[in-house]
Amino acid sequence: MPRHMKLLDRYLLREYLVTTFYCVTALTMVQVVYDLFYNFSKFMKARITLPLAVRYYFGSMAPNLQFMIPAALLLATLYTLWQLSRQGELTAMRASGISLYRLMLPFLLVGIAFSAATALLQETIAPSSAYWAMAFKENHFKEPDARPFQNLTYYNALNKRMWMIGETDFKQPNILLRTRISEERPDRTLIRDWHVGRGEWLDQQWWFFDVKVQDYNEDGNPVGSLRPLPGSEHGIEMNAWNEMPSDFENEVKPSQFMTAREIYRYQREHPGISQRAMAQARVDFHLRIAMPWACFIVILFGIPAGARTARQSMINGVLSALLFFFVFYSLTQLGAFAAKRELMAPWLGAWLSNIVFLAAGLRILMLMK
Repeated sequence: MPRHMKLLDRYLLREYLVTTFYCVTALTMVQVVYDLFYNFSKFMKARITLPLAVRYYFGSMAPNLQFMIPAALLLATLYTLWQLSRQGELTAMRASGISLYRLMLPFLLVGIAFSAATALLQETIAPSSAYWAMAFKENHFKEPDARPFQNLTYYNALNKRMWMIGETDFKQPNILLRTRISEERPDRTLIRDWHVGRGEWLDQQWWFFDVKVQDYNEDGNPVGSLRPLPGSEHGIEMNAWNEMPSDFENEVKPSQFMTAREIYRYQREHPGISQRAMAQARVDFHLRIAMPWACFIVILFGIPAGARTARQSMINGVLSALLFFFVFYSLTQLGAFAAKRELMAPWLGAWLSNIVFLAAGLRILMLMK
């Protein structure tokens, strides 16, 4: 790559990333100030510490990343290109023989990077942080010492095991108390009942303590009586069982606080749920993958809109951005609504707005001169 192109790319990236930082900061502060307007007195009453406040606001903003980051990128694209056009720099660059498509490459690479970063956040810390923030707020901005849950039922249809958990704590989901696990044959007749006094998830596998078992014959009738399992007082290793603590919590956790991997695992282990419920789970799975790409798609629309702002006005660019967001996310909601009611394929409903606006954005870029 010629030296002058490297310098130009660095200049464009610096201008764009600085503006993006200001836009993200501004949108973040708007949300924080709005929340403080309603909750500041509750913060003071709860004597919330600064680290907890930072953690709460990160978690409360996590569900809005799919809206806030694309909005910041679009506004940054419009403003950066407006500045370059207004000062004549964009015209000078093109007059030197550099194509507009080559000039826009740094912007598009930033969009891809933000899409990847948003997807990574949604598959790692964002869902759990949002779930924590919701529980923190419901507990009057105090971190609960425990999150107990009793009489939780989980059925692994893939491996034919029914878990009936007497008590667990979602702050320590690796410990189960008074649990009964029923193993079944493919015809749903019982093979064995495990009565586990205490179960612990250690080193990615279950260990059962104080176990009693009840065996059943091929007809599902009990054989003998409930008997203690020798050696269970010291722990029995269950390395062939693949259920994880997160599976139990996902039974009661809303899907908006689950990652794509967790939703996919839920689908695999619940093949017997209704067709409508399965369609909803599949739509949610595809939405987790599709929505981060809005960061790239908004830049496709922001580039031609920003290049025209010098000939028009910044207000027109902002209005165009607002119209784009309204139509884009309305189409997203419409596609998800139709797919969850089985009016179209789940993948198509989730990806509908991305497909439409990606095609339209590429077409607009091709027509630019």
